[in-house]
Amino acid sequence: MEMIDNEKAYELVKSPVIIASKGENGYDLTPIGWVTPYDYEPTTKVLFVSAPDHKLDSNVRKNGVFAVLIPKNPEGQFVNDLGSVSGNNLDKYQKFNIKAENGKKIDVKIPVDEISAVIECKLVKFEAEGSVDIFFGECVSSYTL
Repeated sequence: MEMIDNEKAYELVKSPVIIASKGENGYDLTPIGWVTPYDYEPTTKVLFVSAPDHKLDSNVRKNGVFAVLIPKNPEGQFVNDLGSVSGNNLDKYQKFNIKAENGKKIDVKIPVDEISAVIECKLVKFEAEGSVDIFFGECVSSYTL
């Protein structure tokens, strides 16, 4: 593992990503295509878009943290599997037998075998815009695996 300067974490972001979160019913992983860095001084800040009825949306609102995970294979089966089912209905870690480790600074589970880099974030704010919510986060830890 190599720790990354939080100011440089934005260099890791490539779409699609997977957002790791935690809710009342456990941990979740959600593929997201709309993610972007929007600032990097003094630390990287990212934003992503989610539908309000997704488990990810309620998890991040309730807990105020999330992790942006850069998959080793963005077009691979792992990302496709995660997007094929709703976290509202089942535990994706259990369904897909995902081996995971704890986040370094926030309470999320990182699927270490499938991820090349992690940006752990605290929620700065979220805004409703039309039919989606926009989440703004600030990096608290970033590293490669």
